[in-house]
Amino acid sequence: MKKMSGLFLSMLLAVSVVFIGCSSTSPSSTVSGNQPAAESSAKGENQLRIAISSSPPNLDSHLSTLAIVQIVGSNLFETLVTIDKEYKVIPMLAEKIEVSPDGKTITFPLRKGVKFHNGKEMVADDVVASLKRWGQLASTRAALDNVEIVAKDSHTVQFLMKAPNSSVLGAIASPAQPAVIMPKEVIDSATKQGVKEYIGTGPYKLIEWKQDQYIHLQKYADYQAVDMPSTGLGGKKQAKINDLFYYIVPDQATRVAGMQSGEYDFADDVPLDNYDQLKADPNLEAIVVKPKRSSMINLNLEGHVFGNQKMREAVSTALDRDAIMMAITGNPDFYRLDPGILYREQALYSDAGKDKFNPNNPELAKQLLKEAGYAGQEVKILTTNAYDYMYKTGIVVKDQLEKVGIKVKVEVYDWPTMIDLISDAKNVSKWDIYTTGFILNMDPSQAMYLDSRNNFSGGYHNPRMDALLDTFRTTINPAEQKMLADQIQTLYYEDLPIIKIGDLHALTVYNKKLKNFTYFIDMPFWNATVQ
Repeated sequence: MKKMSGLFLSMLLAVSVVFIGCSSTSPSSTVSGNQPAAESSAKGENQLRIAISSSPPNLDSHLSTLAIVQIVGSNLFETLVTIDKEYKVIPMLAEKIEVSPDGKTITFPLRKGVKFHNGKEMVADDVVASLKRWGQLASTRAALDNVEIVAKDSHTVQFLMKAPNSSVLGAIASPAQPAVIMPKEVIDSATKQGVKEYIGTGPYKLIEWKQDQYIHLQKYADYQAVDMPSTGLGGKKQAKINDLFYYIVPDQATRVAGMQSGEYDFADDVPLDNYDQLKADPNLEAIVVKPKRSSMINLNLEGHVFGNQKMREAVSTALDRDAIMMAITGNPDFYRLDPGILYREQALYSDAGKDKFNPNNPELAKQLLKEAGYAGQEVKILTTNAYDYMYKTGIVVKDQLEKVGIKVKVEVYDWPTMIDLISDAKNVSKWDIYTTGFILNMDPSQAMYLDSRNNFSGGYHNPRMDALLDTFRTTINPAEQKMLADQIQTLYYEDLPIIKIGDLHALTVYNKKLKNFTYFIDMPFWNATVQ
């Protein structure tokens, strides 16, 4: 297996970057009272120590699209419906899903006896309050436009629509920004900054969150498991490990060393160039998750450079995506070049626009720069060293853009600071590109960067795209949906609001004492055991 490419190492030594370190925004003290601290609980044998790359800014999934929020939250919270291992929507807190013949009413009878972590039984009012809040805040909230959510009785929720909506179930099932169900009183007391308590229905409950150190979850004794086989993010969940400790370990080398020394039992998003080293360790299991995410660079259409269509085309044309992915991984088995908004494993996958996906034509890029009237303005790329693939992407993109004559500066932030920077409209002049990734779009209308009503950072707004997305959402026929998916992706490649680099696989490592663990999107630890 190839190690990290010499090309990347030479670029790393030659490129001048700015490192900007700031403190994270996670809670500053213990979240709950009268519970054992990590030091005492860690003495127990039935616990798992997980090394994560950054501290979540919060655990409020209604507010956040950050993967780290969902990685912890998936063991705490549940949704009305979820997805199975084939990405199909299945009931979770709902007992079943009933769709009226005209497609305008969806009825969800709720499972009875489901308890929140505060001991209260979940009822329809909790579900309605949670979904209404999610529908106001989520990046994919457009899916709930013109959907009235009502409690028919104490254990029945209905979606009432003026027209069929083919995206609504996928939207509320998506793990990208899950529509988790919380008690109505928690929703009612929430502020703009988020909920004040993290109370869900999941197999684990929150015990303690110590700033920049760890998050401690504990088995919830009153958890009510669904009576169906475990699959994907749904089915039967049993908390067989008593305690989960998520240790915040931003430094990649420290995560790797901690896995080898036995300090940690599990680490996700380990640098791929450590694969051979970790695979050879007799105490560790190293698995490659295929695919884990789509690696992308987002462009600021509201800034001083990329409001110009020709500039966006020039950047996309200048990039050698294969070289970028090789610099990240050092091995062609760890990535694939694919133009799709969706993964090729999904039913509505499209390769429309593939001729524009990886032109890799520096001379044409130079011509496009001339047509754009580019006059040497500095392009500022934001990236983070919390995620190896993002950092390396920023460095290699800088090198490739400079070769066609674009002046580039890279700034490296810690993850929470970078997110704060790009999320605040007041900072629109402070960035032009940032490195990012997306885990899963349930359908093309769920690609949050396409719908202008989602107010995704970058400011993309095309009424034609919004209209196509709306038409897709009200289309039920699979053949017509596929045609629309092709049209949406074709327009995406014409506009280039965000540039896809490729589908990136990920390296997950865990101690072999962890048994019965099945990786699926958000690292669910239910049903797993420690021996």
